[in-house]
Amino acid sequence: MLRKMDAFKINVKLYVEGVAGLSHEEFVPVFHSWIQERAVPGHALIDVADYSHVNNGPGTVLVAHEANFYLDKLDGFLGFTYSRKHAAPGDLGDRLRQAIAAAIEGCQRLQNDGRFEGRMKFRTDEVLVQLNDRLLAPNTPETFTAVKGELEKLAGELWPGANVDIEYIPAERTLFEVRLRADQSPYLPQLRNRLGELATA
Repeated sequence: MLRKMDAFKINVKLYVEGVAGLSHEEFVPVFHSWIQERAVPGHALIDVADYSHVNNGPGTVLVAHEANFYLDKLDGFLGFTYSRKHAAPGDLGDRLRQAIAAAIEGCQRLQNDGRFEGRMKFRTDEVLVQLNDRLLAPNTPETFTAVKGELEKLAGELWPGANVDIEYIPAERTLFEVRLRADQSPYLPQLRNRLGELATA
């Protein structure tokens, strides 16, 4: 059993489907508008940073007290990442759901933003989950064994009745991560609704 499973910080990433015609410069004013409109419940939004000049870097970052929001290419593919800084309330399952719900809600805001004129669409058949704590959750098979049950339960909620593959590749020098891949592609609102009502704080 891993130590302090209630203390894991969680990252979740959903990927953009087709990136032609999108530039990081467009995301900066969008994230600024989120701050002005207090668009993310339960999050104190602070500032926006542009790292688009960094190859396969963090891209455009919206900084909040509770989490950071990225439009990044850290793994070589453009996507929206929700990176929790402080563990959310509840057990591991609750916190996985909170992070995934926050990521999906961010994707919905971007996809529905008229400034992109329908050019922003997110895939819903794949979700990347990272445990952002090399000490408490090292990237080892033991960590995967400890969290696999919660991941399987979560996959069943997101894609009921689908065939879902949970891909894990151990690597000592990187964060623990898994990719959940399904043979279903529901609409973003459907994916979010399947998680039910969740606290956003």
